[in-house]
Amino acid sequence: MAVSSIMSLLLVSACGPAAKEAAPASAGGTEPAKQAAGNKSMYIGISSAPGSMNPVNLTDNSAIYIDNIIFMPLMEPDESFQFQPRLADSIETKDNQTYTVKLNPKVKWTDGQPVTAEDVIFTISIMGNSKTITGNTTFLSILDGFNNAGKYEDGKTEVPGVKKIDDHTLEFHTKQPTDPTFFKEQVAKNVRTLPQHVLKDVSPAAFHQAEFAQKLNVSDGAFKFVNYAKDQYVELEANKDYFLGAPKLDKLYFKIMPASNLVAQLQTGEIQMNVTGIGNIAVEDFERVKNMSNVTTKMEKPFNSQFMVYNVKTIANPKVRQAILYAINRKLMVDNLLKGEGEITDVPYTSVHPYYNKDLQVYPYDPEKAKQLLKEAGWDSSTTLRFAVPTGNKVREQSADIIAENLRAVGIKAQIQKYDFPTLLQKGRSHDFDLLLSGMVFNLDPDVSPFFQTNGPNNSSGYSSPEMDQLLQQGKNEADPAKRKVIYDQIQQLIVKDLPQVTLYADSRLKAISKKVKVGEPRVLGMFINVHEWDLE
Repeated sequence: MAVSSIMSLLLVSACGPAAKEAAPASAGGTEPAKQAAGNKSMYIGISSAPGSMNPVNLTDNSAIYIDNIIFMPLMEPDESFQFQPRLADSIETKDNQTYTVKLNPKVKWTDGQPVTAEDVIFTISIMGNSKTITGNTTFLSILDGFNNAGKYEDGKTEVPGVKKIDDHTLEFHTKQPTDPTFFKEQVAKNVRTLPQHVLKDVSPAAFHQAEFAQKLNVSDGAFKFVNYAKDQYVELEANKDYFLGAPKLDKLYFKIMPASNLVAQLQTGEIQMNVTGIGNIAVEDFERVKNMSNVTTKMEKPFNSQFMVYNVKTIANPKVRQAILYAINRKLMVDNLLKGEGEITDVPYTSVHPYYNKDLQVYPYDPEKAKQLLKEAGWDSSTTLRFAVPTGNKVREQSADIIAENLRAVGIKAQIQKYDFPTLLQKGRSHDFDLLLSGMVFNLDPDVSPFFQTNGPNNSSGYSSPEMDQLLQQGKNEADPAKRKVIYDQIQQLIVKDLPQVTLYADSRLKAISKKVKVGEPRVLGMFINVHEWDLE
C-alpha cells in the first residue's frame, strides 16, 4: 500500500487561459456563475486548495483528484478494490515480473495527436530523471534500474525497466516478482502520461518552469484544464473528443472554501456535492445536511484514518509510548467528536482494508495501567512533551485537546503547538517534535514502508528496526497475495509492539449530493473514472 501522507503541500499555483464563461469570484461566498443557455456546469466543494497540478509534481490530494480527470492514469482502483482501465486497456503478467501494458488505441491528445507508448516512456523518463523537480516518485523504485527514490542513473540514454513493444504496447520489468496489485497500485495508478511531441525539447531541469507545466493545455482526459484562480476555484471544460464520448457536462468547477461554507452552499445549491477527504463536512453538521430537502446523503465507510507519531528518539522507552496510548480515551473521541461515526484501530489499516489484521487486540483506555508503566519506566513528570498539531481539521484539533488532558491526568505534560501543513511537514522531517498528529489516506496495496522503514520518506518517528525492515522488504517482494497477508499481519503485530506511531481513529464521512445530480457522487476510490457520464437535470 503506497500509503501517502496528507501532510504534503506544494505552494506552486497553476494558471491558464481565461474562462469562457464567468466563474465563481471568491472562495466561498459568491453565487455560482450563470450558465450560458444550454450549458451544464457542476460545482464541487473542496476545502483543501491544490498546489501544483503539474502531473509529475503532485504531492497534495486535491491536485491528485483533479489531475486524474485531466491526465488519465494507466489504471485506477474503484471502491470494489478492482482496478479499472483508464489509459491502459489491460495489464497482464505471466511471471509477476514482466508486465505487459496495452494502451487504448482510441485515446488522443486534445490537439488531435494519438497517445502512444512513446508518451508513456517519455513521462517515466521525466519523472525518473534526477534533475526534474517532482513529487514523490518512490513508486518507480520497483522497476529495474531505478533507485529507492524512484530515480535512474544520470546519463542513461534509455529508460530502464520499461520498453516499447509497439505503438500501444509496453513491457515493464520489476526488480523481482511482484504482486500484480502492488504493481498497479505503484505504477499504473501513479503514472499520468505527458505529450512527448509537446515537451520533447524541454530539459528535465527546466520542466517545472515550462509553459505546459503552468497551462496544462494538451491533455487526454475527459475534461481540459482552463483556469486555477488560486484559493478560489479550478475550472475545467469538457473534452468533446474524449475517446469514451463527449462528457454530458460542459464545465466542472472545484470551488475552494472553508469547511464551514460547504454546508451553506449545499443548502443554496451553489455546489452540487462535496469530496470526502479534501472537502469533509464537519461532524456537527451531519444532521443538518441529512435533513436538507435538496440533498441526498450517504455515510462513507471508514477508509481513512488519523494517527499520532511518537518521536522514538525523545520518547525512547517503549513502556512510555505504551503508557501514552493507554492514557488516551479514543472511545470518547469517536463517541463525542465523531458522534459515533468511526472506529478505533491501532494500525495503519481500517477494518475495510483486505490486509487488516482482525486478530489484533486494540489498546484499551486504561489510565491506571498508564500510571503503572510510567512508574516502571521511571518517567520524569517535569518533562514537557512538544505536541505538534496541524491546523485545518477541527475534529483533529479537538482530539489533541482530549489527548493533552488525558496525558495530564496520568502525569504527563504535553504542550500543544499548532502549525500549518507545510510547517508541520518540516517538523516531521526534521524530527522536531515529541508527539505529532496527521492523517493517512487509503490505498489498496498494504505497503507501509514509507512510514516504518529505516530512513523511509515519511518515517517522522525516526523508528529503526532490522526486523521491521526485513518484513517490509519481504512484503514488497512477495508476489503471492496469501503469503503477503501473513507478512503484513506480522508487520501490524510489530507496529503494535514497538509503537512508532498509532492510529487514533478512522472516521466515517458524510457524502452529500444534490438531487439535481443524475449521475455522479463522491467516492474515496475512483471518483472520476466515469466523469464523462456525470449529468445534471
